[in-house]
Amino acid sequence: MIRKEINDIRRINLHLHTRASDGAFSPAQIVNQAKKIGLDLISITDHDTADAYTQLPERVAPLRILPGMEISSMHQGHDVHILAYGYDSRNKALNELTVMYLEARRTRAIRMIELLGKLGMEITIDEVAAMAGARELIVRPHIAQVLVQKGYVSHKNEAFDKYIGNFKPAFVAKPELSVSDVIDVIHQAHGFAIIAHPGKLAKPEYIDEFLAFGIDGLEVWHPDHYQNQVDTFTEFCCKNGLYMTAGSDFHGEGEGINLFDMVPANELILDSVRRLYKEYRCRNK
Repeated sequence: MIRKEINDIRRINLHLHTRASDGAFSPAQIVNQAKKIGLDLISITDHDTADAYTQLPERVAPLRILPGMEISSMHQGHDVHILAYGYDSRNKALNELTVMYLEARRTRAIRMIELLGKLGMEITIDEVAAMAGARELIVRPHIAQVLVQKGYVSHKNEAFDKYIGNFKPAFVAKPELSVSDVIDVIHQAHGFAIIAHPGKLAKPEYIDEFLAFGIDGLEVWHPDHYQNQVDTFTEFCCKNGLYMTAGSDFHGEGEGINLFDMVPANELILDSVRRLYKEYRCRNK
């Protein structure tokens, strides 16, 4: 029975964001749209929160949902995002991590708003928090959105390029756990730790270091990856017995090529996703 269900998985998107972090759609809208376009398996992977999973429709079948979260971490001074899949949302260590990031993001936002004020751009924490979800989990795109609304920049990319992107005048680094610590927390929660969009890592050789930390796989297909990167990551995963995933990193309409549709995952990636989903189901019987 399980084998038949797993083999039906062909149309997937395992990297989707909602209003619980910095997406434009509600969790219910994501699910309804996924069903409308005929996806077989999705994962909502909001930044450092699983709140979306408390807001899903009661019935999602025939769509399947793999619990997910995109967790921030740091390696040698550079941001690394780790996709946590199939975790136990009741796990104490995981919940402590999400609370820590929630509080740290607000503190960071207040400091960034202060720096923007010194640059002549007056915005408030209340304006920024209004862009966030019910828990007010604030991420930089929320600040960028307010800057756009108040006419300080013409679009969010300009806000990042000029002011709030890494190491720009109003940038403030947020406290983050190391990659190895985040992987450990994910494993404590019985989840899978997958490096998100590895093609965007500061240094390609970081992947070898992450392998030693115990990663479970790579997000092989991502809209920012070139085909040669997809091939390289596929070979790396096959060589090291890692899972391969694929997702569009969807945040909302009008976000360029990061669309809400099935991703063009090849058969190797699809087979790996089926095995990962089967393992998740077996762990949660």
